[in-house]
Amino acid sequence: MLDPAAALALLDDQRRSIVGQIASFVPAVVLAWGFAWLLGFIGLWLIDGLKPAFSLPLPIAIGVFVVLLAAATAVSVVLPIRSGRGIRGSSSGAFTGAVYGMTWMLGSLAIVGFAQGLEFNGMDPSLANIFYPVAFALFAGIMYVLAGGIWHAPPMIVLGVWTVIVGVAAPFFGYPTHYLVLAIGGGLGFLVLGIASFVHLSRLRRRVANRAAHRG
Repeated sequence: MLDPAAALALLDDQRRSIVGQIASFVPAVVLAWGFAWLLGFIGLWLIDGLKPAFSLPLPIAIGVFVVLLAAATAVSVVLPIRSGRGIRGSSSGAFTGAVYGMTWMLGSLAIVGFAQGLEFNGMDPSLANIFYPVAFALFAGIMYVLAGGIWHAPPMIVLGVWTVIVGVAAPFFGYPTHYLVLAIGGGLGFLVLGIASFVHLSRLRRRVANRAAHRG
């Protein structure tokens, strides 16, 4: 029979293990968005950013950007839902993950609809080039913060705050440089944070495994 101190240590290790399982999706989500932002926004910047030396065709740039965002969104929807499976006491986890995923789709469609309404009322196309990416950046940042709060993942909160900062700053650089700001500030920032969160979770798992082996 375990003494109180050993029992408390066991409960703490189990809590850390569960938290680690729940937050195991964080590095993958952060890295997915890092690649999506870095490559996607660089593609959009290349439409006009290097003229007349080089110009990426508009349909190709937009097509690549949409595919990358769709892939990153899918990762953000699927992994949080799967992270709660098999964890006792998390009967509402699947519901929370599903609502979170649907909010991504709902918010994205709302931004597109809102932008269409602004264009219908005379928004200039050059302004739309700034509105669309910045609106999505701000929405994504808020969703990252929510994810961090729901799944107790501080790296996601940091990611969300940083995304909002980058999104607010980008319009001040004008078109098309704002794409480059989003690519570098968002994309590279996400990749660094994704690597850091992966290292943190690996250390957490090793610590729990070492304690379990020591007790065994």
